[in-house]
Amino acid sequence: MTPFKLESDVQGSAVTLRLAGELDVASAPVLRDEVVRYISEGRTSLVFDCSELSFVDSTGLGVLIGARARCLAANGGVSLTGVKPALQRLLAVTGIESLFLTAA
Repeated sequence: MTPFKLESDVQGSAVTLRLAGELDVASAPVLRDEVVRYISEGRTSLVFDCSELSFVDSTGLGVLIGARARCLAANGGVSLTGVKPALQRLLAVTGIESLFLTAA
């Protein structure tokens, strides 16, 4: 088990959130709270750097989908970078890969 870590880099209305470890039912609330905080501050362009994520469960996916919905409602957007093959497969199998701009 790899503990979840979150680091953020804020530049104007854009935020890059570097995710590491396991994004699961235990750690998802931490990320959700940060997303809500940034959007409430007017930072509606979020980039999730997933290059150090080792695991994502359905709750973690739910947070990413929720972040996208919140950003779109505020005229912003969400993209994923550093997407490893396992996460790319998960996005494809669940039918949500088209919701996110992704880059390897």
